[in-house]
Amino acid sequence: MSDGLSRRRFLGASAVGAAGAVVLGHAGTAAAAAPAGKGVAARTPSGLLTSLLPDGLGVTAAKPRLSWQVADLGPGTKQTHYQVQFATTPSRLAKGPHHWDSGRVASAASVAVPYGGPPLAAGTAYWWRVRTFDGHKASRWSEPALVATGLDAWKAQPIWVPAATSPGDGVLKARVRITAVAASLWFRASSASANYLWQLRAGSPGVLKKHVCVNGTYRVLEETALGVPIETGRWYEVAVEMKGSTFTTSIDGTVVDTTTDGTYATGTVGMRNGSTEANEWDAVTFTAPDGKALISEDFTDGVGTFSAGTVSGGVLALGKGQSTLSSAGSADDDWALLRTEFTPARKPIAAAVLHVAAQSPAPIRQYPAKIWINGEVAGFASQRGGAGAPRYHSFDVTGLVEPGRRNALAALAFTTEDKRFVAQLAVTYADGTTATFAASGASWKARRQAGMLPAAGTIGSSFYVGPQEYWDLRKEPAGWTRPGFDDSGWDAAQVKPAIDGLVPALVEPVRLHDVRPASVRKVAPGTWLVDLGKEIAGGLRLSVRGKAGQTIEIRLGEELNADGTVRYALRAGVTYKEVWTLRDGRQSAEHWGYRGFRYAQLICDDDLDLADAATGRAWRLDWRGSDASFASSSSDLDRVYELCRYSIEATRGDLYIDTPTRERGPYEGDALINQASEYAVQRSFALARASDVYLARNHTWPTEYRLMNVMSAWRDYLHTGDPDQLAADYDLLVTKHLTSYIGDDGLVHKKPGSSSADLGDLVDWPASNRDGYVFTEVNTVVNACQYAAFTAMADIAGVLGKTADATAWRAKAGRLADAMRTTLLDAPNGRFVDGAGTTHSAQHATVYPVALGVAGQGTVPDSVVQALGETLAGGGMRVSVYGAQFLLDALFATGRAKDAIGLMTATGTNSWLHLMDDLGATIVGEAWDPSLKSNMTFSHAWGSAPANVLPRRVLGVEITAPGAAEIEVRPRPGDLTRVSGTVPTVRGPVSVALDRAKSYRLDVDVPPNTAARIVVELGSLDPRDVRVTGPNARAPRRTGRDATGPVLAIGPVGSGRTTVIART
Repeated sequence: MSDGLSRRRFLGASAVGAAGAVVLGHAGTAAAAAPAGKGVAARTPSGLLTSLLPDGLGVTAAKPRLSWQVADLGPGTKQTHYQVQFATTPSRLAKGPHHWDSGRVASAASVAVPYGGPPLAAGTAYWWRVRTFDGHKASRWSEPALVATGLDAWKAQPIWVPAATSPGDGVLKARVRITAVAASLWFRASSASANYLWQLRAGSPGVLKKHVCVNGTYRVLEETALGVPIETGRWYEVAVEMKGSTFTTSIDGTVVDTTTDGTYATGTVGMRNGSTEANEWDAVTFTAPDGKALISEDFTDGVGTFSAGTVSGGVLALGKGQSTLSSAGSADDDWALLRTEFTPARKPIAAAVLHVAAQSPAPIRQYPAKIWINGEVAGFASQRGGAGAPRYHSFDVTGLVEPGRRNALAALAFTTEDKRFVAQLAVTYADGTTATFAASGASWKARRQAGMLPAAGTIGSSFYVGPQEYWDLRKEPAGWTRPGFDDSGWDAAQVKPAIDGLVPALVEPVRLHDVRPASVRKVAPGTWLVDLGKEIAGGLRLSVRGKAGQTIEIRLGEELNADGTVRYALRAGVTYKEVWTLRDGRQSAEHWGYRGFRYAQLICDDDLDLADAATGRAWRLDWRGSDASFASSSSDLDRVYELCRYSIEATRGDLYIDTPTRERGPYEGDALINQASEYAVQRSFALARASDVYLARNHTWPTEYRLMNVMSAWRDYLHTGDPDQLAADYDLLVTKHLTSYIGDDGLVHKKPGSSSADLGDLVDWPASNRDGYVFTEVNTVVNACQYAAFTAMADIAGVLGKTADATAWRAKAGRLADAMRTTLLDAPNGRFVDGAGTTHSAQHATVYPVALGVAGQGTVPDSVVQALGETLAGGGMRVSVYGAQFLLDALFATGRAKDAIGLMTATGTNSWLHLMDDLGATIVGEAWDPSLKSNMTFSHAWGSAPANVLPRRVLGVEITAPGAAEIEVRPRPGDLTRVSGTVPTVRGPVSVALDRAKSYRLDVDVPPNTAARIVVELGSLDPRDVRVTGPNARAPRRTGRDATGPVLAIGPVGSGRTTVIART
């Protein structure tokens, strides 16, 4: 060891020994804005964040934390001072008076800097800017950033559409022909789970079987044998007269039954078929006692207010298992069309901020409301709160509001419970005056869908209600989202109780992004195939010229069938098949909710030209392509990176979820990988934090996952430098640990439980990828996760000044790791066993302790590290696409870069190239192959490990101090001759370029106000042949050795480019 640096000191200084623990307990990568260029832009601070948001929309913190990228004032730039100014208009920011001027503050802090001025008023727009100093050198002022504070009180009232008056007393008549077994009428139905059902069964004699359904369970009231036969293939006129609780039934004008029951007093009507029943209906009517026809369908113009079956010649045919309720007789208030108009003053507007909330996202697992201003989509609300407080969103709509003119604010909302929508618009004029507009209340107008979106069931998932969207554009009030629409015939909105406890959803606004198809082909008469090129989470928009009554059947899917048609019944158990009915003329329609799909099959009249009709509408956060990059000498590796990078881009909504198709559920394990990958490919932090906050209050079932919530919380702080959420959630994070299961030996002892049951051990998913793992009460994977969570908790406690807690948590971690190495490590064979009491060693048993730092550099001898690495490398990819994150980290931690890169470029079944080249995936799948999980999705970002592993491990950029104040760059290229890329951090982008094709050249660009340590894995290089050029040519150099062989550490180095050159 040269320069008198001991082995222990070298490993600690260079973080060589932290490689295993880094991914889940101590590091990852952060996210960046566009790289600073030369000239004016470089000399200007950039990337301003308020409470981690580019626009501080909805911020309510008394002292919001401010972050910025320090201006580049030359090589080695270090911020010595800063100056921040706040004002209530952009012009006041430039000229004064200021709400706050910090003056020149002597501080190196540029990340998570607490606001230090007078209190920020609620519901108010501010602008702020910053300039930075490096000694006597001063930057220019940054561009202004908006901060629009959240509300402390709402002027608006929640509203919804009034429910329709359901039929009560009256006469239900239907003309019906049984084609198989029976025909059944629903009446006084509030849903398919609450109704009366009268079943007319064919036979001789015929039978009238009467039921009442309560909470989905049918009870037979009576079964009556009729005095006449009921034949199949013959038309019958059936009537049910309802007076209070008495129901009189007639067939062809003859009374056949009178029944009394008082369960239901009102409700709509419909028809229900069991799995063996089929029938045809010529007419269905319901007439009130005053003679008013509340329902009148003769099926001459389609299914009318019903939603199932097919119509031909004025007859509705219902097949086996098909059922339908009339929307005309129902409450019809799941969908709500809401609108108002307002006129701002005729003077320049500096900011218009829309605050809006919609309840409830819970049953639909997505936003309940889509909002427009002047016909343009303005936002979506609300994010799920679960067991936490309900959320509202704040949108910057300045560019949509027109001063001095009538403006329209409209929303299309859907949910099945807790139906409430609230909105108000805060306007700040350029002269500093303010006004509130469009506060929801009784002055708003409301309309039911009234056939525009008839009830058509759910897309099929049992996890949520996802409405099938059978748009009938003939019944859409055309132009209703724009100003000047005549809503005089609409109802006054119904005012609802206040939504208690609303808090801001501190995430960036999700928007719709147009995706032009990669191809559109007419594959048969009246049939078009649209390929977006990549899967999106979103919907489809069609712009066509049509005739009233023409239909387009829309089938969406992630895959194509063998015959080239779209697989619209997804493996995931959802069905994307809907019919849109056109009106006359030019028109556009798009999905209200989101789906996960790449392909669309459109079936229509052959004279409809859909060649340029379709546009994908991707529902996601904005994306900056300049934030990150990766390229190498392996084109396959580059393709894998792009697959995984796009997987993050495409799935960034208002929470991390598993998939936009089947579950739409947040999970801690998914979130941990999403977070690492997002930090590696985008300078974005708010979504990860919002997801962690949600999951801290809404844990899922796997044992390991609640521990991962603690790891995510620490990683948030490491990348942002902002401890506020750690402080807010500390007590919650304490409850995540398995402390009550710790035995006298320091290990976690608990029964494995079962899948989908609380505290069931997961190890991996799907179960087919568990490599025969033997579950015991002392589970190696669970214990490794608990070690990482204890370690993270000790670090959290230390940051918060809880010294005694930190000591206690660290002692638990140390004792547990020692016990694992004593009890579960089979060192002679280079492996861990699955648990106490078994000698079986699934790949996971070794992967997790190594990846999470239980056994790595400095914790076991190098020979053991090497043996563990050999075992892992020899096993190939036996884990799932989710478990691959931990396997890759473990391989890099044991110096097996070549093997890790080999797995990322493999072509077998368990590989990313198989997903792309054999299965056609453009987002990583839920599993490697349908043979491993038959109901897999192709939209599961938990398989995005290469998106973070390549920047963190191959480019080698690791954050080693909170807020990216210090980083390490240690490229691990394996057999690659060339790697380059950009990795974002909160302080700015880090660029790395390594070329070993003919000689060794490593270029590292470090952002201002950041210290970096560069570590070169020497291999056969002589450290005396390595030289450093550029402004850091004289940086300290230290040599050492670890399990990978000899290494050279250079630094710390400051900002600018450092070049390392060696003769080979």
